[in-house]
Amino acid sequence: MRRWWLLAGLALIALVGAASAQDEGLLGYVRDDLQLISQQSLPGWSPRWTGPIEAATILAWYTENGYSRFVRDLNGDGVVDELDTIELADDLGQLLMATETPRGTTDARLVLGLAQYVADLYPNEFVLKIYDGGFPSEVAAEGLGAFSPTMIPGILLDLKTEPTIGAYELEMEGAEGVIVGLDDPLETNTYLAGRSFLYALTSEGYTPIDLASAEEDRWQAGYQGQVLETVGSMGDLFLLDFRGQWTPVEFMLALSPLREPQAAGEPEPCPADAIAYDVTENTTPYGRIVIAECVTRETIIGGPTLDTYTYSVTNIDYQVGSCGICLFHIQDLLGATTVDMSGPAFWMTHAGWGGWWWRAPSGSCGILPGETDVFSFTVIGPTSDTWVSGSVSGCAAGVPPTIAGLQIPSSSVRTTGPGKWTPDDGDQPSGDCPDLTVEIKSAECTMSPTGGSNYEVRVTATITNIGGATANGIFVRFESTSGDDVGIIASLAPGASHDVDFTLSFSANYTPDCPLDFTVEADPYHAITECNEDNNVVEGSVACPRCK
Repeated sequence: MRRWWLLAGLALIALVGAASAQDEGLLGYVRDDLQLISQQSLPGWSPRWTGPIEAATILAWYTENGYSRFVRDLNGDGVVDELDTIELADDLGQLLMATETPRGTTDARLVLGLAQYVADLYPNEFVLKIYDGGFPSEVAAEGLGAFSPTMIPGILLDLKTEPTIGAYELEMEGAEGVIVGLDDPLETNTYLAGRSFLYALTSEGYTPIDLASAEEDRWQAGYQGQVLETVGSMGDLFLLDFRGQWTPVEFMLALSPLREPQAAGEPEPCPADAIAYDVTENTTPYGRIVIAECVTRETIIGGPTLDTYTYSVTNIDYQVGSCGICLFHIQDLLGATTVDMSGPAFWMTHAGWGGWWWRAPSGSCGILPGETDVFSFTVIGPTSDTWVSGSVSGCAAGVPPTIAGLQIPSSSVRTTGPGKWTPDDGDQPSGDCPDLTVEIKSAECTMSPTGGSNYEVRVTATITNIGGATANGIFVRFESTSGDDVGIIASLAPGASHDVDFTLSFSANYTPDCPLDFTVEADPYHAITECNEDNNVVEGSVACPRCK
């Protein structure tokens, strides 16, 4: 498949805790890697071809996530790419989906055609969910027989209620292939493939939604479909702002695998000609994680230098409830231009929002203890491998009852990533540099002195600059299983020290860990280039009253 192009480097977002995706720093859910196929890609195609086009689009997305039989080398040119997806859409339209009819592809033909194609290639491995209360009558009206969940052998047809924004968001986050159908007054059904949505509503209360559209993008060379940026509204009906007017979403389907794919299992080997290789072991409140990072470089004659950063993430014993790692994030210090990005099957991959993000589908247990998975991105280089921070998070679905209602913190992890390149770059900065150390001065946990049934944790840490240059704008982060806090120091001259106080309150109805372990880290996001990046973290513990 072709490399997709995406400008990264939005404003840095500091992570300070998160159970839900909104709190993790993610602005929404997005699939950057959908192929955009135009309804003008082949002679004879027209707006009535949106059904097979979007069906082929979601099948191509599944192909890239491990279901290789969906899209094959149909044109015989030796590669599998968008040209083969176009051929697949043409085959679907001419055969299973009956597009060459006065009405074009209907909801019934789209569902049954897609179901038959999937069942033939992967029998008993998928379910096709149908959000359309009137679907059985549509099947009967077209002379296709009585609707039954098992009418297509090898795949289950799961009839749901009418489409809603909530259902759209749920299926997207669950890594399903989603297609919505609009109630078009011209009697030619219009279909769009789900691509993204944002969590924050607009000031009018609408949900921002992006969809893959088969309409030709006139701003692109050749033939290419569009990303339709719009909003949705939910009242009695699910409405989309389409072509300047509110249009009902009368139909939605979601193609879903029955089984979650397994983790890769082995760390990615780093080739001998790699330009960098770093391994870090990170201890978080929920367990240990090892990150092996490998950087390779490709120089294209007459083109750019491409640096690929690959992270093999091994879960040693990180666990939240019964689940493992469900989010992995690397901070973008450089504002790099991202060319390509990949991760485990069906994980959301996104470059932006202050870094590179991978998130497991909802309902997944992610990377379990003892498992390894591989994440990578390619940026325009040359870049310098430098210390950066990242984060991991567990799965909200795995929270045990004992901590129900509490947020699952995003735990900071340390690794390396793209930095500014200079010809004499080395692992350590040249000349004088700041160097921050941390020491716990005091720590206690008591009942809140202001009354009420709350615990109050108070920790004071001393930050010292033992380097030879001033450090400016120092963030200091306190983190425990019961929450986090952040302090800021304006500047520290060489040899200077400063105390930072942290206060954390939480309900006494919650039984804390005993003792309550915590970490304090200076410059957790590695915004300051230090002489030594390995002495910024200190661990401590404190016992709370009535601790069990």
